[in-house]
Amino acid sequence: MEFKIHKVYQIRRGSKQMKRHLKGLFFDYFVINLGVILSAIGIGVFLVPGKLVSSGVPGVATILFYGTGIPIGLTILIFNIPIFILGVKVFGKEYGFKTFFGIVGLAFYTQTFLILLNNTSVIDYAKGGNLLLAPIFGGLFLGSGMGLIFKFGGSMGGADILGQVISKYSKLPVPHAILILDILVMGSGIVVFGIERGLYAILSAFTCNFILNKIFEGISHSKMVYITSSKYDEIQELLANNIQTDSTTIMTKSRIQNSERKMIMVILKNKQLRDLQAFIKIIDPTAFIVISEVYEVFGDPEDE
Repeated sequence: MEFKIHKVYQIRRGSKQMKRHLKGLFFDYFVINLGVILSAIGIGVFLVPGKLVSSGVPGVATILFYGTGIPIGLTILIFNIPIFILGVKVFGKEYGFKTFFGIVGLAFYTQTFLILLNNTSVIDYAKGGNLLLAPIFGGLFLGSGMGLIFKFGGSMGGADILGQVISKYSKLPVPHAILILDILVMGSGIVVFGIERGLYAILSAFTCNFILNKIFEGISHSKMVYITSSKYDEIQELLANNIQTDSTTIMTKSRIQNSERKMIMVILKNKQLRDLQAFIKIIDPTAFIVISEVYEVFGDPEDE
């Protein structure tokens, strides 16, 4: 009887875990689809009609579209086949499904927006429309979309996959790797569309990369601070009483001096950091301080 109850419990537990997994998977694809739509708006509504070469395969597709008339959606699909195979081999089948979803979605949505707008821009340049709006908003939408897609483990193929592959086998962050690939593609765009359009396209890439960084890595509102000082007791008292935050003490050892010292580790809001720096200048101007960005914090340090 006890064995049967235990077995039923395991089945129910497994069923709940499966439901949570499916809900999580559905949410992943929902957000990836939203990211693909935002990216397609950036490319199909702003960049392509403005003759601005965007990132990766869509950038190559833009050059071919204006040179030969080949539909951009078709080029995105054809060029991404070998890159898609590479992505599956490096990151696995689950990554491949999400990437395939992103590639097909980008080709479909981009081509749809171009057809709806009849390959014309929402910015009327003939009536004095500012061309500067195209790279800014194109980069904004494209960067937002790419950030959401990467955040939930997807990709739109092309430079997205190549950038993540480069990042996997090097110390280069994904957004920086993609930026390098984008510059190579946009160099070709300068030859085709001229230096002015090329410079606008580079502005678009930097806008896209900036937004991508903020979404992919998060916006830092906190700092991790490491403090080494002979007056660590006074500094910890300051943190507890004046700044009203807890801190952690770590024992460190100097290899050169062969001596042990206490190092304080604390996470602070940006405003708290300014207050701490002002106080430390008074308590111990010679204190050694290292400050780094904090994007995410989980758990309660007081929990055992």
